[in-house]
Amino acid sequence: MKIISVLNDIKNIEDLKICDEIIIPTIYSISYEYAFNADEIRTIVETYKDYKFILGLDSILSEDMVDDVFSLLSSLKDLNMDVLFSDMAILFHYQSLKKVNKLIYNASTYICNYQDIEYFLNNNIRVFISNELSKEDLIKNCEYDNVILQAYGLYPIYYSKRRVLSLYKDYSSLDYNPFKEYKIKEEKREEKYIIKEYENNSHSIIYNAYKILIFNELNEIKPAYIFINSNDVEVLNTYKKGVEEGFSLELENYLKSIDEGVDKSLMYIRPSILNKDE
Repeated sequence: MKIISVLNDIKNIEDLKICDEIIIPTIYSISYEYAFNADEIRTIVETYKDYKFILGLDSILSEDMVDDVFSLLSSLKDLNMDVLFSDMAILFHYQSLKKVNKLIYNASTYICNYQDIEYFLNNNIRVFISNELSKEDLIKNCEYDNVILQAYGLYPIYYSKRRVLSLYKDYSSLDYNPFKEYKIKEEKREEKYIIKEYENNSHSIIYNAYKILIFNELNEIKPAYIFINSNDVEVLNTYKKGVEEGFSLELENYLKSIDEGVDKSLMYIRPSILNKDE
């Protein structure tokens, strides 16, 4: 089981050395705290030669973005990086180069059955899978060695190319900055969900009300890769210890003690979608 994290601040890169791979977000990423430009990416990859990096390009691209994305890829083509994507334009591009093995498909909650996973496996592409499933389904889905499962951190449950906060600002005539982070609440639920609009890429994300936490269950689920959406060195070290020594309840409780914002994933309240007899 290998650990993947995301670089949120170049100052924290030394803390990520225990990770097997690190995602470098760009303005074409679905989610980021800081988007790195081409020059910064080149400096990072050339400086930290012992690290394995993934280029984050997993937003849906509008037509006016495609040329810019291909230009970015061309400027960085000499660097040894895999590419995180969700837009089929990137898939077609790498098919033409016969380099689809460099790709990682990330469509948030979209991939939730083993038939889809097998399609990407047969094309030599790694894939993020939904964790909003039953434990039994996750065990089945994670039998494949191309699977990445997010095990910790904020999890996107809504993604739109629309500028939701900006549209609401225009509608409500309220004075606020739509590119700050806000929380929304459904009328009949108590949870408050983080909503964020990204200025550079004109899209919006709503995150789960709590950071997900899949830990002790990894003794049974056993994905080839786990994604830890955190740069906290204690969180990363705890998962690393779990990989090496086993995912104990004691370590899980430690994670809960250092981060009050975590919660179990939704898998315990989801019926199985793979077993047709249920």
